[in-house]
Amino acid sequence: MKTVIANGYARHADFISTLPEAFATGQGELVYDGRNQVRRFTDQGVTLMVKRYKRVNVVQRVVYTLFRKTKACRAYLFAQEFRRRGIDTPQEVAYIEQGSMGLFHTGYFVSLEVPGTETHLLLREVKEFSPELADAVAAQVLLMHRNGILHGDLNLSNFLCTEQNGHYHFCMIDINRSYFREGLPTDEECLKNLVRITHRRDLYEYIVRSYARQRGWDETQTATRALQLLDRFEHRF
Repeated sequence: MKTVIANGYARHADFISTLPEAFATGQGELVYDGRNQVRRFTDQGVTLMVKRYKRVNVVQRVVYTLFRKTKACRAYLFAQEFRRRGIDTPQEVAYIEQGSMGLFHTGYFVSLEVPGTETHLLLREVKEFSPELADAVAAQVLLMHRNGILHGDLNLSNFLCTEQNGHYHFCMIDINRSYFREGLPTDEECLKNLVRITHRRDLYEYIVRSYARQRGWDETQTATRALQLLDRFEHRF
């Protein structure tokens, strides 16, 4: 088992080494259980969020062992890169790579818990969404793009939102599939990046138009192109 722990968190090493067994025996508080699983733990008064990625298949075991960084490793490294580029994301604490017979099979990513509400609960799951919050989401996407970041799963669930005195702050999660550019990505890359933001059409079009307005683009042309991309995305299978 390979374990990498960030500077300043060595005191949690013994606890981190027990995480695979903790998941196997159902310890900790289950936060999410789907393709991957997320559990909340407390160690020495510190709340830690731990994500266990789905066990990979035989081909992926070879790929992740020999050719490509694992999702857990990328989540750890990308958190550092997001913050270096001025985008908030939970502080990385550690990652674990488990293997057998010389091949990787399961990864874990450990981070600090951060406050915030998944933005889809505030925008998508309400009858009348807040234009101010939707504008803030568009501004956050533009900020990432201007800093050369294309979030790999840019949907509203991955924007953790806090609000104070009418100002919205976002902490980005689930970043391990992101891409980085030196400078602003192309216009087409930016629009394609937005296609996962939501499948709620009125909200999607509003966010796209807000993004276009903040970039000085033609809103109608941008919305038309963005809706074409969404149609293609939704019917890709």
